Amino acid sequence: MLLGLLVFVPSIGHDFTYDDIPLIVENPRLARLTDWRAIWLSNWWEATGASADVNARRDPLYRPLTLFSLALNYAVGGLRPAGYHLVNVLLHGAACALVWLLVRRLSGDTALAALAALLFAVHPVHVEAVANVVGRAEVLATVLLLAGLLVLLPPDGRPGPLRVAGATALFVAALLAKETAVSYAPIALLALYLVGTPPRPPFRWWLVRAAILLAPLAPYFAARHAALGGRLFRTTPGGVALNPLVLATPAERVTGALEVLGHYTRLVFLPDRLASDYGLAVIDPRAGFTPMAALGLVTAAALATGAGVALYRWRRPPLAAGLTLLLLASYALISNTVLLIGVAVAERLFYWSSVFALTLVALGVLKVWRTHCGPGGRLVDSARLLRLLGGLLVVGLAARSAVRVLDWRNNLTLLAQDVQTVPQSVHVNKNYAVVLMQLAVNLTEARDRDQLLAQAAGYLDTALRINPVYTDALAMRAQLALLQGDSDRAWLYAESVLQLDPFDADARAVLARLRGDSSARRIPALRADVGTRPADPELRRKLAAALLQNGEPRAARAELEELLHIAPDDVDAWRMLGEALTLLREVPAARAAFERVLARQPDDWTVHSNLAALLAATDPAAALRHAERARSLRPDDLRTAVNLAEAYAANRRRAEAVRLYRQILGGLDEDDPFRNVVAARIAELER
Repeated sequence: MLLGLLVFVPSIGHDFTYDDIPLIVENPRLARLTDWRAIWLSNWWEATGASADVNARRDPLYRPLTLFSLALNYAVGGLRPAGYHLVNVLLHGAACALVWLLVRRLSGDTALAALAALLFAVHPVHVEAVANVVGRAEVLATVLLLAGLLVLLPPDGRPGPLRVAGATALFVAALLAKETAVSYAPIALLALYLVGTPPRPPFRWWLVRAAILLAPLAPYFAARHAALGGRLFRTTPGGVALNPLVLATPAERVTGALEVLGHYTRLVFLPDRLASDYGLAVIDPRAGFTPMAALGLVTAAALATGAGVALYRWRRPPLAAGLTLLLLASYALISNTVLLIGVAVAERLFYWSSVFALTLVALGVLKVWRTHCGPGGRLVDSARLLRLLGGLLVVGLAARSAVRVLDWRNNLTLLAQDVQTVPQSVHVNKNYAVVLMQLAVNLTEARDRDQLLAQAAGYLDTALRINPVYTDALAMRAQLALLQGDSDRAWLYAESVLQLDPFDADARAVLARLRGDSSARRIPALRADVGTRPADPELRRKLAAALLQNGEPRAARAELEELLHIAPDDVDAWRMLGEALTLLREVPAARAAFERVLARQPDDWTVHSNLAALLAATDPAAALRHAERARSLRPDDLRTAVNLAEAYAANRRRAEAVRLYRQILGGLDEDDPFRNVVAARIAELER
């Protein structure tokens, strides 16, 4: 425990980094500790500083206990980072102690417990979870799961219903900290089986304990459903930049899952190269059977063997086989096999699974040591040297962790390091460019400012060479051109984004600035006017339009709903409500709003075009109908052509999509950045 604290204590002096910014610095909910609904009944990503469009593409997450702990930090120390980091470090220390206790309880082997906890304390794969404040979800959930298992497993005898109920309370708390704790039930039952000795309890005994463990899941999923706005999972596909398996074929899904497992295996045994992103191009499902997939296949074979041994010797499975089952149960949700999550691989996600992975490693090391270095062993004469080398290995792991902790001191140092470690990562290149742009904006010396902006442009261009249809990078490129005073390029990049995503808030903001739109400045005055004349539909319509232009769809939605109470047949209000709901990625409600418009104005080509883009993922046939109608109404508009091409692709009519995209490509200027987007899309469709 002390070694774990020592390795990570430098992080206490660090700034907020990475996801800390939207979830802590820009999150108004942390200041509302006593507002139970804001903390305990809301989406993890709700009302953060990120745009509604970005948040809607993320996994809907329910982590109220972690959010509450962050709100407690805010109540004590405001936005001073030290307190947040201190809590993370202390939680990691507690996890190290609990790993020692649990492994000793499972195995009865103090040496194994010591080695497993030692590896857990210093392993570099844990740096992201501990040094990044929002990694607290992983650490807090792990501490609660470990505590629950220790309560569940008495030192002797079998747990009674009260002990099972107490453990279940801790497991549910873990579930409220991080949804991956949903694996607690199979893990708890497996752990009970592993520590038990024949004769085994009767089936009824197991049934009662399983019922106690599973009973809280019904109210948990009900609360999660309510907190996430009536959904348990995302309604739109995740971002391909963070998880390229989203667009993989069935065969690529298989090799991709093996590659994911290979990355986690490499991180356990050779954690030399660490990064904040393992998304597109770091993992490439189109690359076929890569060396990392081969490593994953070897690991999968080893895990399958362990599971097979556990099943074959089910009356008294060996410890290694039992630990294999525990590892599989803890890893399943992050494996990207049956369920695709928001990221392909993330070091922080492996924090809980590493308890069992590192215990297996420790068990293997001790097995070799006791077999070959004990009395009569082949390596007994080298035991002292091997012990020294083992000590140096632990020191090396601790040193690697300490160095990586320093990388996390702020976004600049983190991304400057990661862009060297994974230069092929579109996400890291884009994020580093954003940091450089933020630095440049605050500089007064024009030459230094221009130099930083030029560097940012280079990293954004790298991201776009890797993935020309990466709308986040295209939108940042538009903002960068605006900062450089190149209005024409800014316009072209922003329009390129809107061809792919008509509701991208960042691109809309760039075009609004280029048009001289003063919506942000007009909002306070419009709010004041609405306050004095709340029944005036024209004022509410203007306020809603300004809020939409300013990238505030939730506020616009509230104004539009009030307007529709006053004027339920206001077609413009229904159109804007559809746009606001689309920005919020509330697909069924947005569709209903747009269809209300078409009932009154069936030839509104913008609404047909919006519906074509909105429904491509959920109702391809309807998307095609709307795309064809929009194209017939506005055959000369680039957006209707792109929507129709995408509708063809969504309906598996790839040849027609390619043919239309080639027509689009032929009509674009040579210097139009959208040419790269179209060319990349043609290549993807032809693949």
